[in-house]
Amino acid sequence: MKKKFLLLFLLLFILVAVIGYQKYINITRHPENLFIKDNSSETENTSIKPFSPDKTYIAFLGLDKTDERVHTLGSFRTDTIMIFCVDLDDKIIKVLSIPRDTYVDIPGFGKDKINAAYVYGGMGEKGYALSLKTISEFLGINVPYYISMNMQTIPEIVDAIGGIPLDVEINMHTHGANLDKGYQILDGQKAYQYVRWRYDPMGDINRVKRQQKFIIAFANQLKNKTKSLSDYLDLYNAFKGKLYTNLNYEQILALIYVVKDISPDSIEKFMVPGEFYNLNGISYWKPDMQKLDEVLKNFTN
Repeated sequence: MKKKFLLLFLLLFILVAVIGYQKYINITRHPENLFIKDNSSETENTSIKPFSPDKTYIAFLGLDKTDERVHTLGSFRTDTIMIFCVDLDDKIIKVLSIPRDTYVDIPGFGKDKINAAYVYGGMGEKGYALSLKTISEFLGINVPYYISMNMQTIPEIVDAIGGIPLDVEINMHTHGANLDKGYQILDGQKAYQYVRWRYDPMGDINRVKRQQKFIIAFANQLKNKTKSLSDYLDLYNAFKGKLYTNLNYEQILALIYVVKDISPDSIEKFMVPGEFYNLNGISYWKPDMQKLDEVLKNFTN
């Protein structure tokens, strides 16, 4: 009886070891295998390009959730929208920002600002689903994954890696910001002010550019502060309770494994081109679809 028990235990141990080793292989050598099966599009839009097996597209959706906004409006929106193209084979990252006021068709709801899709969907998981569908149909790219967080989490994350060295372009001393122009190390609160401030003539468009600049500076600081895969995991585990995502843990591990070897300065940055557009007293960002096609060719290739 004991021999049978020991044999069963040994077989179980071998099975677990084999499964664990296979997961390790997928994460470190074939990370694309963790994404292919999940990349079927739920949209009926036939203009969406076939998915490249060595790339995945992930939307970062920053929520403008504040106690005041929830109390007065009862809702909040995806105020920051960035699409990351991650080449899992060649280890290349590109980022495309979509201004929050971009005038698009929201499936089932008609034309509106793209950041309204989250609210129309009902917020939460349904809100994310409609946001991804809206983004995918607008760009003609299947974007099946998202990572989202309340932008008020930024101060904690920035302080956790010792602040962000960054050259502030202009003085920002209005609407809650207190930043002087010039190179400095931004602590968490000042970093939050930097990425949220939009009170110059170009409004949200210049804020989008600052957010892209911040992402590169953040990635550089993260790379300087984290020397191993376990360091990245420690940081992720410390904040995963404040992140919302439809990526599973193995996919997160695979992305960390790929990203840790990429130079942040090599990340290419793009933005949806367009112009300000006023309709019924409401300001939108009207995309230039011809120029956007050229941008998307460079973003997806």
